[in-house]
Amino acid sequence: MPTATQPPARIAAGDTVSFAFSHADFPASAGWAMSWRLVGEGIALSMTATASGDAFTVAATASATAALTVPVVGVPCTLLGTASKAGERFEVYRAACLLLPNPATITGDLRGHAARTLAAIEALLEGRATKDQQSYRIGVRELARIPLPELLALR
Repeated sequence: MPTATQPPARIAAGDTVSFAFSHADFPASAGWAMSWRLVGEGIALSMTATASGDAFTVAATASATAALTVPVVGVPCTLLGTASKAGERFEVYRAACLLLPNPATITGDLRGHAARTLAAIEALLEGRATKDQQSYRIGVRELARIPLPELLALR
């Protein structure tokens, strides 16, 4: 399994996470230990940090990340790393990390809001090409369409 040389900015549920991390002030060879967590709304994932010389190999299993419940749009999280020794603890890493849904189990529309909205406007414009009336009334019921210039401006 390849080990990345820096913490990830994105993690997909169901994937194995593995990266190397070192900090000159907190070497494993001097007795420092590391703890890593991914936290976000409804998300709390602890990762193992194994000493390897002066550095650490940080990992989370595929089954651990697969157990996380992630909506289609993902969950913005924070990846935190701390070093500890003899009752002292120091934060050594804090960065945004997007937790993505499991690609093996995901369902639904993966496009973002802008892409879905543009597709809806495009479909409306295509249907409009054959209809030249902007509004009509039958008895007391009336139907008015969005004017074409407004749709084009939204596009």
